[in-house]
Amino acid sequence: MSAERHSSDGTTEAVIEVCPSSADAYGGFAAPATQLGQANPSLAQPALLALTNAARSQLPETIVNSVSYSYSSDALALGDPFTIDIPNPRGIYTDKFLCGQTVKLYLKNPHVEGGTRTLKKTAIIVKRDQSCGPQGRTIHLDCADLGWHLANNDAPIWYVLQGTSLYRLCKDPNWIDPSWGIRGLDVDTATDRLIKQGLNQGRRERELELQNILGTFVKIQTEVGDSIAGTISEYARRENRLVNVSSDGYLQIYKPDYSIEPKFRIELHDLNDSSRNQNNVLDVRISEDITPKATHVICQGEQVGAYLAPNDPTDQNAARRRGDFRNQFALPFYKRKTFADNLGVFDVPHAKKAAQWAYERGIFESWQAVYVVRDHWQKPDGGSRAWWWESNELCTVDDSINGVRGTFWISSVRCDRTMQGDRTTVTLRKPCFEPAFGRYPSPPKLSGSIKDYLNGLSQKTETGTANKVTKP
Repeated sequence: MSAERHSSDGTTEAVIEVCPSSADAYGGFAAPATQLGQANPSLAQPALLALTNAARSQLPETIVNSVSYSYSSDALALGDPFTIDIPNPRGIYTDKFLCGQTVKLYLKNPHVEGGTRTLKKTAIIVKRDQSCGPQGRTIHLDCADLGWHLANNDAPIWYVLQGTSLYRLCKDPNWIDPSWGIRGLDVDTATDRLIKQGLNQGRRERELELQNILGTFVKIQTEVGDSIAGTISEYARRENRLVNVSSDGYLQIYKPDYSIEPKFRIELHDLNDSSRNQNNVLDVRISEDITPKATHVICQGEQVGAYLAPNDPTDQNAARRRGDFRNQFALPFYKRKTFADNLGVFDVPHAKKAAQWAYERGIFESWQAVYVVRDHWQKPDGGSRAWWWESNELCTVDDSINGVRGTFWISSVRCDRTMQGDRTTVTLRKPCFEPAFGRYPSPPKLSGSIKDYLNGLSQKTETGTANKVTKP
């Protein structure tokens, strides 16, 4: 079933396709087994047979109609939302677009890829509202991408997490059920190597090995209430990776790349500025909050097996290990943040890295710029092709009004279709976020804002347990 908006002025057209199930979206049981998300298609039969048989009883329909929609692409979220409003004259769609069905959103524009359709979202209908009023009948759909399944399903109970790998978890139908329509893994070569190694259990596994030597046999396993998204994301974080689901239904394990060439540019200048003709912003909101920031971050860990042979029975902190990160220039006053990481931190060097990561995460969360621009695509000046706005990309900003200049990371975009036309809301963050501790690039400089970081690593020194910024 499809719904398409036609236009004669070269603006973006939206195509909505609805399939009774995720399996039918990729060809049903006639599709290759890899498209069903597993190596053995017979395992998919019990989960999908009822849905597929029901689907075959419904003949596909083509609907040409105007629809309004709003979809989000968030690099840090699973289950991105997607809403559609479909006119329902004379109730012709009353028994269509049902909860649980699979929705595909395509966009096409003559300026992008020669006007061919681009798949922007594969989602499921989570909620359906049907209304009737003076403006006529309407069906409103709340949808979410296939990551919704990971976020709304608990992990298999008592699943032993020792002796396996993240790769196996993501391929195991007990974790990624074939009925969800997730087609497989999408990872780069380095990530593929990492996730095929054993799960990173941190110091917990070493502690259990010591307990087993003493005759107390304990396994690392899932417990009641553990979520699939939480478990997979935590193990990915320990490998310095994030988790998401692509528009075409692949599970992605990835790391932001701040070295790529920016595809997008935002310009905003005052009317008396000679560059005002480059303006492409409809609205902007710059937000800064010092709450997540700190000038002194302390991470505490614990030595492995310290309870077996205490270093100093008279000192309750003898087995603890702490590391600091200091930047007195991040705020005009002292602000301390402390936290414990007893899973992965067991010595001073790791504690210092974890403290630095927490500092950088605070910088990331403390600032964002939200720009609203026309259309869902952009062709950079001098560029040979146009691009759809997307998250996990880089954007160059020259905003002389708000004093924002530099290259920023696109953490999310929201594309809206209304009677006023197409609008894209772009949320920018400083490119200093990593899913785990490590060494990060300097954030861009902002006019009127206290410096978050000072001209690279050369101005950081290590003193005892602390990484410290030593001069402005």
